[in-house]
Amino acid sequence: MQYIVEDSQVWKGGDRIKQIALITDDFSLHQSIISEIRSRNLKITTFRVGEEIPVHIGVVITTDSETGAIDFDPDHIVVADPAERADMIVGRAIMKLWDIKDVSIIIGIDPGERTGVAVLAETTVLSTYCVPMAEVYQTVLRIMKSVHPGHVIIRIGHGARLIRTQIVNSLTKLGAHIELVDETGTTPAKGRDPDIRAAIRIAHLKGTPIGKKFITPSIGEIRSIQDQSRAKTGGELTISRALAEKVATGELILEDAILIQKGEK
Repeated sequence: MQYIVEDSQVWKGGDRIKQIALITDDFSLHQSIISEIRSRNLKITTFRVGEEIPVHIGVVITTDSETGAIDFDPDHIVVADPAERADMIVGRAIMKLWDIKDVSIIIGIDPGERTGVAVLAETTVLSTYCVPMAEVYQTVLRIMKSVHPGHVIIRIGHGARLIRTQIVNSLTKLGAHIELVDETGTTPAKGRDPDIRAAIRIAHLKGTPIGKKFITPSIGEIRSIQDQSRAKTGGELTISRALAEKVATGELILEDAILIQKGEK
């Protein structure tokens, strides 16, 4: 069965199922959700708090303080956290609309100093990010906690070997299925947000399962991290090989390893 998200509605085969509604008096939330919906070229229905909700509405986005005034199934209300990004709120709403246990959430990752991350529900892009390598683990963790998918596939490009090794090793603890993808030709030669566009393409490509094992960094990669620590401290110190290996395997970030070497952590 094919499921398609179109105009913030879910269609199953040829049958219309439900639609998303935004119900809030919170001006900031209202603006951010509307802006996010428009950026996806979608539509959303809005109601005032207390208004009757028609039967074709399947999911309501609102705030925690307003849920008590909304007569709707609590299991189909998306409570927006003020600290949460609008794209993740909309992504959670779309996932609730799908309401299918076997929908795969695919997280595509284009490794680099600025790492592109794309979140797809099957072939539908839910959200995208471009974050420093050190923030990839927390970003993926937030994604997995936010959408609560029944099955997550993480696909990471094979380039930038050292950074890729650090990212993969940090993500193995999440227990998700991880695949290494040949990313040759996935990075656009020109255009905006190449890391994000590459991450989306990587998400669409099947890769080789990595399993739960750690990828062992090479001696050259460990030395490279030691060189980075020396450069980052202006030649003041070089972290030990043991610390460099922990950075290479994703157990530590370089900044923390430097603090430990200094005895400040």
